Amino acid sequence: MTTYDQINDQIKNLQNWQPFDRVADSYPQFTKSQLKRLFWQREQHKGLSTCYRQVGKRGYVCVPLFGLWLAGQLPEQHNG
Repeated sequence: MTTYDQINDQIKNLQNWQPFDRVADSYPQFTKSQLKRLFWQREQHKGLSTCYRQVGKRGYVCVPLFGLWLAGQLPEQHNG
């Protein structure tokens, strides 16, 4: 399982944060509409809000953390 220190290192690295639209373009297994719906409901999925930030009108995804979320490896996914 991933530790909070490892997560903080991922969050601090600005190269890990990609514009929301670019994630769907870079990873064709996801459509833009799938990602939009998923992140729109991010509060309903434990740990997903860790992977996403809204800056103005643009959304950004921390790709390494999103991968950890998909794998069920974020600490929030295992607490309570």
